[in-house]
Amino acid sequence: MNANVFLAGVSPKPEKPASDVLDSRQHISVYHPGYNPHPLLLYLVAFLASPGSCGVPFSVVLDACRILANNRDGTLRVMDDATDLTPPDDESLLSPGSYTYHVTEGETAYAVCTSFRAWTPPKVLPPHWDLDVMGTTAVFLASSASSYSTAVKMVDGCCAVTGDCSRLQSSHLVPEVEEAWWILRGMSGLTGNPEGINSLPNCLATRADLNGQGMDQGHFVFAPYAGKAVCVCLTHGMPDFAADYHLRAVKIPTRINPMNVYVRFAWGLFRALPNVLRELTRRPNVVIVAEPTFLPASDRPPATKRSRTEDKSVPRGTQERNADGGNEKQEQDDEAPMLTDDDGSHQEASGDAPLEHPLDLYTLTERDLEAAEGLDADLDSRPLGEPYDTSFADFGQLAAGSSARYEEAAGIYRGFSKIMRLQHEYRQLHPEVSAVGSARVASVWEEDDEQRL
Repeated sequence: MNANVFLAGVSPKPEKPASDVLDSRQHISVYHPGYNPHPLLLYLVAFLASPGSCGVPFSVVLDACRILANNRDGTLRVMDDATDLTPPDDESLLSPGSYTYHVTEGETAYAVCTSFRAWTPPKVLPPHWDLDVMGTTAVFLASSASSYSTAVKMVDGCCAVTGDCSRLQSSHLVPEVEEAWWILRGMSGLTGNPEGINSLPNCLATRADLNGQGMDQGHFVFAPYAGKAVCVCLTHGMPDFAADYHLRAVKIPTRINPMNVYVRFAWGLFRALPNVLRELTRRPNVVIVAEPTFLPASDRPPATKRSRTEDKSVPRGTQERNADGGNEKQEQDDEAPMLTDDDGSHQEASGDAPLEHPLDLYTLTERDLEAAEGLDADLDSRPLGEPYDTSFADFGQLAAGSSARYEEAAGIYRGFSKIMRLQHEYRQLHPEVSAVGSARVASVWEEDDEQRL
């Protein structure tokens, strides 16, 4: 009788071999053409996409350059070539090499965004991002702040990237540490999500180990490619992950707004390029878009007094005096910039772990408030144009109330967030108001002696 309870033994499975890694010896370098010598603007690893074919989707490179150029549309050219590159189809890869990015309006010394918090999301996404595979604006799921994290894991059921159903974590697309940025940039209005950053439309389930040491370090992002949402690896940091998932289709839940995915693409891009962006801020002639100084400290490169407030929602900043790079020499070698963890401030930016430190917000002085009030009155006297009037009407009272609560808690002038957004929209509609030639402009917040400027 007892013999019937035993089965024949089996041999242990063999040891699992080491994971494959994806060839990452080649890369794409994009330079800014407005200065001599050309500073490096973008560096992306050109992974092996198919046997004998290394490259990066052309659309991904163009999207990255557009973001770094402060949402300025443009074209790519081979270094020292005057011909714009036109891909034959939406599946085209850009081969490894050196290129330059030229904005459509023809300006050569265009301003550069070197930090996420200096960047303002566009009101309208590029057409290839507005696809159902990237999420949808038609679905909105309400959730409570205490349950959204659990709800995300329950609703999704598996990792959006790997398909694993265990070790799941609710990952923010726009990271939770960027809540002040979310409010300042009017993201609730852009996405039609009055619940804010901690809500189902901004979160999706991923395997826990892909957050802090993966997506939050800028090692990979999500982007449209060949009509699908895919995982795009940006750095050398996860070669084994890249071997399995680079350019692999991912499932973006329909509740996700495509704008949130686009913002995460931008956030990951800035995170992936710390040394490239830091070097741009050290070039004395490059025009840099400054970030609002009253936002919490970010992992931005060290500030430079030679930066300009391109986005006038920024209180401090100056315009560069000279757009000529002079005769200094630069070795435009193709050595990969070293990736570093700047200050660890974003280690758990998208995971569902609570923030350990409260937001340390810059409190405006009386002089700042007077300047803001004057700006408010000035904006009231100028037409803003129909596009922004319509989008702000859709924003509604609920989002406005959220901004008011944030401003009151932060000690910021009530209505300041709206003013900052109005500034940006006015400049987008009337670019001529910022035409100041080559003068160095001091802001009302600057402490320097005006006579010395």
